Amino acid sequence: MGANEYRYDTEIVRLMYDHASSVVWFPDPVRYEQSGLSSELITELRAWGRLHDEGLDHEQQWRSPELPARVDRERQELAHRLGDELGSAFEVEFDVPSGVWFGPRHARVRSTNAPTNPEAAAIFTTWADAARAQRAELAKRAAERRASGEVEGGGWIALHAGTGRRYRPPERPERD
Repeated sequence: MGANEYRYDTEIVRLMYDHASSVVWFPDPVRYEQSGLSSELITELRAWGRLHDEGLDHEQQWRSPELPARVDRERQELAHRLGDELGSAFEVEFDVPSGVWFGPRHARVRSTNAPTNPEAAAIFTTWADAARAQRAELAKRAAERRASGEVEGGGWIALHAGTGRRYRPPERPERD
């Protein structure tokens, strides 16, 4: 996993609908009641999630032709408001409007200002710090295991399902 993937638990907050209890992800769905976000923003985030719930049919098609544009417009507005509340320490990632057929599939916004909601910013910062500390601890433990010879040189290992015996899988052949 590269450094960019780790940004999803340290500095990139996603605004996305995915049949979860929240449309704010860091890196998993964020419980609104634990987020510190303003009650006004939480109300609007929940309404945007309900718009998806009620606007999509059982085949994930919009029930009304005007809904996709409304969803895209509200998503961008909410992304900016979320970014404002969290301040410059966090980027907010969201899907690009549904009518765009080229380019990146996501856009990101980052406030250039201090957070308008210091309480929420502090909570997200605490979560990010905990993720960094956990990653550092795992890296330390992996280095200790390599140094002790328990794991030779890092890389991948596999476990035999029947015996639980560890082995190193063969290297992947070069592609032509």
